[in-house]
Amino acid sequence: MNEHENNVMIQTVLRVIPIKLREKLKTALSVVWNSVQDIVLRAEKPVCVYLGRNQMYLTRTGCLTDCLNSQELQIASVSDVLECFNIACGYSVYSHLNEIKEGFITINGGHRVGISGTAVVCGGDIQNIRNVSTVSIRLSRQIKRCAESIANDALKSAGGLLLCGSPASGKTTMLRDMARLLSTEYGGRVALIDTRGELASVYNGVPQNDIGLSDVLDLYPRTQGIEQAIRSLSPEFIICDEIGSKDDANAILQGVNCGVRFVASMHAGNMDELRRRKNISEIISTGAFDKVVFLSGRENAGQICNTISIQELCCV
Repeated sequence: MNEHENNVMIQTVLRVIPIKLREKLKTALSVVWNSVQDIVLRAEKPVCVYLGRNQMYLTRTGCLTDCLNSQELQIASVSDVLECFNIACGYSVYSHLNEIKEGFITINGGHRVGISGTAVVCGGDIQNIRNVSTVSIRLSRQIKRCAESIANDALKSAGGLLLCGSPASGKTTMLRDMARLLSTEYGGRVALIDTRGELASVYNGVPQNDIGLSDVLDLYPRTQGIEQAIRSLSPEFIICDEIGSKDDANAILQGVNCGVRFVASMHAGNMDELRRRKNISEIISTGAFDKVVFLSGRENAGQICNTISIQELCCV
């Protein structure tokens, strides 16, 4: 990321921060910006900044400290959290209701604003979230060519690729670059099922991330997105995030039977965790995947630590 792109990202992210905190954060983050993963405002708690596994706190003088007992910590008020939420919604909560029900809002630049509070439940489904108590801004970064090696593997392989890692290990970043590489440099037809709006990060109809010439099905439920892509877009590859249900397995099997190859991710930090995942046997039995790639973890986001065949996974 060049200096101009970095400055644009800083301005975009800080725009959703209430004015009284904005300049303090801008000062505090100026020297660590490239390491920032999350900025979190919790009602009546210190403002937190996450730099990988390091949890830092904003002071009233615009510095960062790792001392939670400091008397100088900047506290986010209830009104600060609410204002941040309203800014992220463009002061139109109703227009973002579908996103809010999923627990996050995507803002310009593709950054995700996660929220928590009191769920409004009807018929077993979340209809809204009230009394928002936490706003967590997850920065969206692009690392071009980070997926080059696994993109080459995906092309050479007859099957698909399952990308596994723990939270914040870089799965989404890798999938995003896979979409770009496969749809441009390798000339493949790619359908991107962006169920949570994190891959392409569509804002006002325009992807904020470079996903090449991929066709984006934004905020589609995963199974319906896969089915619609097969019906109407003639993809060679379907890329999707966080598979794991029986419905996912059924939709993937339908795609395999139509000659589609899949690149997908799943939460699992190692082989033991993957084997313990519910419905993993159904997903493997689809025949959609012949390789599993494991990422290192939060400390080395996007770094591959192990690649195994599906046969290796099944025979141990």
